[in-house]
Amino acid sequence: MNGAMGEGVRGELTDRFVCAIQHLSRLMHNERLGELKKLGLNAHQANTLMMLYHHGPTRMGALANYLGSKLPHMSIIVDHLVGKGYLQRSSDPSDRRVVICEFTDDGRKATQRIINHTRIRAKKVAEKWDFKQFESVVESLESLWSTDEERSVCIVSDPNKDRLFNKM
Repeated sequence: MNGAMGEGVRGELTDRFVCAIQHLSRLMHNERLGELKKLGLNAHQANTLMMLYHHGPTRMGALANYLGSKLPHMSIIVDHLVGKGYLQRSSDPSDRRVVICEFTDDGRKATQRIINHTRIRAKKVAEKWDFKQFESVVESLESLWSTDEERSVCIVSDPNKDRLFNKM
């Protein structure tokens, strides 16, 4: 039993974990699609808004790196969001070549709509559990989140990459 996917008890548990994560992702993603359509957004644009919601005004290069995109593609995404009135661009006063992306009021409201929609969906699911089940799920997800957050901090704080948020 080396814990490889599908091998032994740990492998079976890993398979179940992966299946549960995929199902959770599909559940939340499918519910979000309708709301995104109402807002005239695609997944790339929504991910950009969510990134800015969590990190505040951010350099274009940092957005591209964080979202796994190339700078030209990120520029197209931001162009669409600026055109919809959801974002505004400005130059970094210390380096005019650096573009800073930030919300407009409409962009903040649109993002809050997406978040509220997700919250309502999550509450509907949680209502089906008794308190003990609910607490167990929350603790497990918080553990997963903190584990991933530790990994993400290492990626984001690489001094050789343009991934530092809010660097002005």
